[in-house]
Amino acid sequence: MTTTHLNRLLCSGSKKSTNSDVKNRVLFFLYLLIALLTTGCKKLVELDPPKTESVPSAVFGTDASAGTAMTGLYASLINSSSPYTTIGYLGSLSADESDPTNAFSFYLPFGTNTLTPDNGNIQNLWSGMYATIFQANSIIENIQASKGMSDAVKLRYTGEAEFVRALSHYYLTNFFGPVPLITTTDVKTNVAAGRSDTATVYKQIIADLVDAQKNLPVDYTSYNNRRDRANQGAAAALLAKAYMATGDNAGAERAASAVISNSLYSLQTGGNIDNVFLKASPETIWAINPEKSTGHTVTTDATYYGTSSLYGALYGPEYVLLPGLINSFESGDLRKTHWINTFNYQGTDYYYGAKYKDYNPNLKPSEYDVVLRLSEQYLIRAEARIKQGNIAGAQSDLNIVRSRAGLGNTTASTSPHCCYARGWL
Repeated sequence: MTTTHLNRLLCSGSKKSTNSDVKNRVLFFLYLLIALLTTGCKKLVELDPPKTESVPSAVFGTDASAGTAMTGLYASLINSSSPYTTIGYLGSLSADESDPTNAFSFYLPFGTNTLTPDNGNIQNLWSGMYATIFQANSIIENIQASKGMSDAVKLRYTGEAEFVRALSHYYLTNFFGPVPLITTTDVKTNVAAGRSDTATVYKQIIADLVDAQKNLPVDYTSYNNRRDRANQGAAAALLAKAYMATGDNAGAERAASAVISNSLYSLQTGGNIDNVFLKASPETIWAINPEKSTGHTVTTDATYYGTSSLYGALYGPEYVLLPGLINSFESGDLRKTHWINTFNYQGTDYYYGAKYKDYNPNLKPSEYDVVLRLSEQYLIRAEARIKQGNIAGAQSDLNIVRSRAGLGNTTASTSPHCCYARGWL
């Protein structure tokens, strides 16, 4: 699935809007504003806000009350309709790495390249992420206007909101190509916003992350040592991805190196590969916390059991991994033996992802839904080094990840072979 195809679904036409385009955008942003007013606000404080405000300014009267708005922003990433915990799965379908096993699944069109505008997952991906962006913008604007918050907390919360906004725009432009760049809660401005080209979107993503990195905490002590809120390492890790996407190889290497050299992070070695996705894993840079008041949300990316399997059982694997991915693993790769399981149906073995192993929604989570982790930073830096002609440096980074996977050093010695050798994380 290409971004061009996805782009046509929700952003069709030229930058010049038709009357229909404008009408649709008006309806979307009015719906979004109403949704924020009627759902998110009353969970933050029990008051009836003016209908012109997305998040009541009274929430930002003190550091403590503003914290409820930040909690709400992160909660939007894990609610039952959140696209943030399905995007990895959708990407694997579009990249022909996996197939859904439910014949009636909304996910099937992603794997068969038959997406239509009325697909619920496409609509949710688009509207869900823009709702989160709108929420982040509201927090930033209210913080700027607050007279009761301390300067230090203002800076930190602004940095967190900028990080979430950057992540959302990053996902949107990767899936859809040119997309509206939304950095305000002003409805008139947002309705009039056409699509911005990817270069412009990435410019804003990078600007958000550079600013966030200056103001975010250096570690996780402010978050009770949980890795579910953004710190400087998270901003640097996402910056590395953004720089790589824009062809700034030196910037990507610099940002990835900042994470790799940080003592907060280390690879799980010595046979501890099953601990990589535990919530306290030192490989995790930033993750989405699925914990609820009772138990936790079992996300789509983490789910093994689904309903109505095509493979002869009411309950079975939600998806299978395709041979192209399975056959790319070398013999003895611990990632294959520990992160992938099999089941047999009518004499044929099928594979499914098993990185996450905590499937009981009634218990508090032992794992988080990991978004940014250290091994990816090694691979980003390896690719950046390859593109700058530093083959030896790239080999060194690849070998660190390969060693964690129980493999010997790479034999790749030229640029194309090194790129191919990146492999699965």
